[in-house]
Amino acid sequence: MNDLSAFAGPSIDWFSISPVLTLLAGALLLLLVGSLTNEWPKHWYSLTAAATSIVAITLSVVLWRDVSNDGARLLIGGSLTLDHFALLGSIAVCVAVLLVSLITSDYLSRDGSNSPEIYALYLTAAIGAVVMISSNDLVVLFLGLETLSLSLYLLAASNRQESASQEAGLKYFILGGFASAFFLYGVALTYGVTGTTRLVDLNTALTSYISVPRNDVILLIGIGMILVGFAFKVSLAPFQMWTPDVYQGAPTPVTAFMASVGKVAALVALMRVFVVAFPSRSDDWGVVVLVLSAATLVVGSVVAIVQTNIKRMLAYSSISHAGFILVGL
Repeated sequence: MNDLSAFAGPSIDWFSISPVLTLLAGALLLLLVGSLTNEWPKHWYSLTAAATSIVAITLSVVLWRDVSNDGARLLIGGSLTLDHFALLGSIAVCVAVLLVSLITSDYLSRDGSNSPEIYALYLTAAIGAVVMISSNDLVVLFLGLETLSLSLYLLAASNRQESASQEAGLKYFILGGFASAFFLYGVALTYGVTGTTRLVDLNTALTSYISVPRNDVILLIGIGMILVGFAFKVSLAPFQMWTPDVYQGAPTPVTAFMASVGKVAALVALMRVFVVAFPSRSDDWGVVVLVLSAATLVVGSVVAIVQTNIKRMLAYSSISHAGFILVGL
């Protein structure tokens, strides 16, 4: 029999991950209490999600002060990063959840619906987004990505009375599955070359040797596939095909949620991965990102002009915004 007492797990600073725990507690409260009790009074579900977001924002602000005093640090065996960049992204995600929860209540009231599931999905999506933003490991980032994506698939198809919503959820699910497959295969190739998935360790491994000649083809293919996976999530041209259809078909509050939480999580994670893990290969991926940024700017700005549906126009506007942000990268 194996001696399980020899196993020692990583130490966990519970307060440092308190924003995620708060979002989890809010989701469990909505699902468990909401399913075991009678229908709550009007707006109570949305106020619960909003209050959860406010608590998570408050804890993030307290952690911001701690990081300012003590500096950035790694959590849970180095799988998560606690720094100002992660906290800023987390605060942005929680503010988006707060605002979208408030507008969702009136939207559902007009349809004669009042259920806790959509608010619980907002919170689980926020958990995935915060994990993506804070991750220092590509595998942990993938877990956050899938948590966010699965919640968004369900949210896009949450209006069961509208066939357009069902179609949006199905399209998003199929194309999102392709994006996740690209990302995961890129992680596998990168791990095969470097022997690690930690972002900091990846940078150390790639700067510790110089291949002569530069024939690290597998590594470059892996980085390229990771970039393609992110490009789908961020809606970079030419990987933006799903965005206008899904934005148009999804319920309007869900469209706002995807355009804020989904974009923030994907963009922050993309920037962290490429700046922290692959700066030594910036000569290779920098040109690709520049081309994708320029193409995204052109497609998002030009195609938006001819749209006759406001949600499709906003979808192309968000595509253009992603191009502007990536110019900086």
